[in-house]
Amino acid sequence: MSKHEPHGQGGYEKTDADAGATIRAGLYILGTMVLTALVLVPMYHFLGRREARDQEPAATVLRPDAAAPAPAFPKLVTAEPAALAEFRAQEDALLAGYGWVEKDKGIARMPIDAAMKIVAKRGLPKFPGPEPTPAPAGGAR
Repeated sequence: MSKHEPHGQGGYEKTDADAGATIRAGLYILGTMVLTALVLVPMYHFLGRREARDQEPAATVLRPDAAAPAPAFPKLVTAEPAALAEFRAQEDALLAGYGWVEKDKGIARMPIDAAMKIVAKRGLPKFPGPEPTPAPAGGAR
């Protein structure tokens, strides 16, 4: 034996691993995987069709002729000036018109100009304020 080869063989230990047996074991594992897939995939489809056939139809909550749902909120603003003008027109219509706020309680709205004329003519209503507290009788500083 030389100084560079302590075991007398070059490269690797050939007695510990047999390359042919390792390759055969890998091929057996691969074949088993393929056979399992070839059996299970058709069985999965068969059982899925059978389960779907045996199920009762799903209950429907909506009518079949129901209209399509409204778009979800928030809506995206594509033309901001037009949206702002529309919003202000709605506000102006509320401020300049008559209508009920709560009809069952008798609360209505009226145009601001008419309300200001009524207040100018009648004056502001008097609301009961808090009772004045008596001044201390001992000369408080």
